[in-house]
Amino acid sequence: MKVADNRPGFLAQAVIIFLLFFDVTLLFLSVVSTLRPTTIHLVAGIDLVISLILLALMFWSLFKAKEKRIFIEQRWTLILSIIPIYFLAIIFGLLEEVLLLKILNVLKIVSLYFFAQKFSSDVIKYQEKTRLVYAVATFLVVLVVCSFVFFAAEHGVNPEVRNYEDSIWFVLQTITTVGYGDIIPITAIGRIMGVISMLSALVLTSIVTSVATFSLIEKFRKGTELVTHRTKEKVEELDGKLDDINHRLDGMDNSESIGEMKRDLQDLKVDIDEIKEYISKKS
Repeated sequence: MKVADNRPGFLAQAVIIFLLFFDVTLLFLSVVSTLRPTTIHLVAGIDLVISLILLALMFWSLFKAKEKRIFIEQRWTLILSIIPIYFLAIIFGLLEEVLLLKILNVLKIVSLYFFAQKFSSDVIKYQEKTRLVYAVATFLVVLVVCSFVFFAAEHGVNPEVRNYEDSIWFVLQTITTVGYGDIIPITAIGRIMGVISMLSALVLTSIVTSVATFSLIEKFRKGTELVTHRTKEKVEELDGKLDDINHRLDGMDNSESIGEMKRDLQDLKVDIDEIKEYISKKS
């Protein structure tokens, strides 16, 4: 039995992908590093808000689904993606269970990936065409690797780098070319990490520019294909009318009036003029 498509529109899917990517980045950083309690509370708050949004989306899709039982059977594995793990850990006093929280968050990251596949498939297909995943991968690799190396090199030497969050802040503002200047590397390795972050910004800009160019070309291509298809249909219709006129000319006897044939030819001329006007508007 066919299940109705309950995915949101493309723009809504793009928003969902952004929220999922933001949440996954924060959870991933909390898994691979040791963040301060204040930062964990901030991550917990953001994760709670995103989890509530995903929960609302799940209920909306369930409400719109015609076959609710099949909908639940296909999406029950996404339950972990809507559970705010850090928020619950704060409520029940489980923040000290670091290993357990890391394992649960890794499982949630996997669940969020499947959530994206279920509810944002159009955006995923779009990024497969544009290779936007390369930009995302570049951003994550540079952020994680450079922040770790920068922290290891600058912590204890640079008074501006007091914790890992300061390292993340430096790499983020360097990648985005903001450069507030509040954190300045003083070691050779720290400066190298800064240079790598700067160069990665050029790569990210190139990829985003190519994606935007692809979108424009794709839109123009679809418009051209639509014009071609409609023109082909109109030409085939005119071709049928010409065949009919030729057939009638072949079977015409001396008593048949030529006036009706002239009217048909005039109608044919009007149709051809319409095609010319349509093509001129689209060109």
